[in-house]
Amino acid sequence: MEKLITNEKLLLALSSSMLLYWLLGKITDIYQITVLGVIYEILWLPMLALLFLLPIINTYAIFKNKNSLFLYFNLALNIITILIVFLV
Repeated sequence: MEKLITNEKLLLALSSSMLLYWLLGKITDIYQITVLGVIYEILWLPMLALLFLLPIINTYAIFKNKNSLFLYFNLALNIITILIVFLV
């Protein structure tokens, strides 16, 4: 668990993929293409869990690794994603 928290590239990849997932669902009609609709539905529950867990993990990593700009960027991506999901 310790290595997972400090791996900044993994957190960036998860944050970016979560943002792209929710943007794709908001911008396009994902169910028009059947295969994409199935993949979207399969990934729905893990992405919902990541929506709430990643900001907590990023905040913990910020407190653990002081002054890492990369982690602040990850947290900003998470906040943007939450705003997109709940306000758009």
